[in-house]
Order: sequence, then C-alpha cells, then structure tokens
Amino acid sequence: MAVIPDHPKDAGTWTRLEGREGFALWRRERLTLAPVTTYYVVAPPRQSEILSDEAKARARFNELAGVPGRETAL
Repeated sequence: MAVIPDHPKDAGTWTRLEGREGFALWRRERLTLAPVTTYYVVAPPRQSEILSDEAKARARFNELAGVPGRETAL
C-alpha cells in the first residue's frame, strides 16, 4: 500500500493541497527576496514537477493520480 509522499525538504511554508496513495500536490510559499508561490506535483519514483500555476499543477496531479472527472483545461 503506497503512502502519500511528503514534500521536499526545501525552505518555506508547505501546505498539502491534494493527496492520494502514492501522489501528492504541495504548495510552497517563501519570502526570500520576494514572495514566491510554487506548486510541487510529487509522484515517486518520478522527479517532482514544479509549476507556478495552481490550475496547471492540479490538472497535472489529476492526470498522474488518475482522478476521474477532475480534468481541467490547460
């Protein structure tokens, strides 16, 4: 049974937005130099995908995690 993966151990405030067995969507907010928000699609053993748009990140998470009926247009 796969577990929901944890976020990378980078600096910032992390919030898990979605989670399914073996997949996770994390938001990272940091304030170094300027406020920056990025979204991480974590689906081991693949390398994490980093996106700057939440809608695109959610669509990619849904695609990888096989979430039926939750596809959104990019």
